[in-house]
Amino acid sequence: MNSEFELTYRSNYQQLFRIAAKMLRDTDAARDIIHDVFMAYYFVLNDKKVIKDTKNWLIRCTINKGADFLRKNKRIILDETVTNQDKTSQIIDSQIDLMSLSNLIAKLDGKDQSLVVLYSEGYSYKEIAEITNINFNSVGKTLSRILEKLRRDYETL
Repeated sequence: MNSEFELTYRSNYQQLFRIAAKMLRDTDAARDIIHDVFMAYYFVLNDKKVIKDTKNWLIRCTINKGADFLRKNKRIILDETVTNQDKTSQIIDSQIDLMSLSNLIAKLDGKDQSLVVLYSEGYSYKEIAEITNINFNSVGKTLSRILEKLRRDYETL
């Protein structure tokens, strides 16, 4: 069990961390979430329960724990403010745009936020459907609706 856990940890940690960090916009909280995910995985292995698809289970667990964290903290996540006076206005505008988009994504409900994060990580529609338990045919339509809503909300800022 120990070697299986270590192998799974090494091969999935970075990807899970990226997902959690995108959702939470807080690297410390993301590390805590991933720690909790791997603790849950350890206990599942220890109880000799069978997980059909370990990678998808870990991703789903990360998204669920991230959504729980956001719900519990009821917060709008703001990126760090641009403070360096020497930056050009183009870089500052780019940072403001990213903060605005991050805030819009943070305001989405858990399911919609999960879809956007997985899509931004490069998962295929098939993989997204498997991870989120959403019908494959619905993934594209739902993502399109969410991205259009984000575009409209972003334009009204």
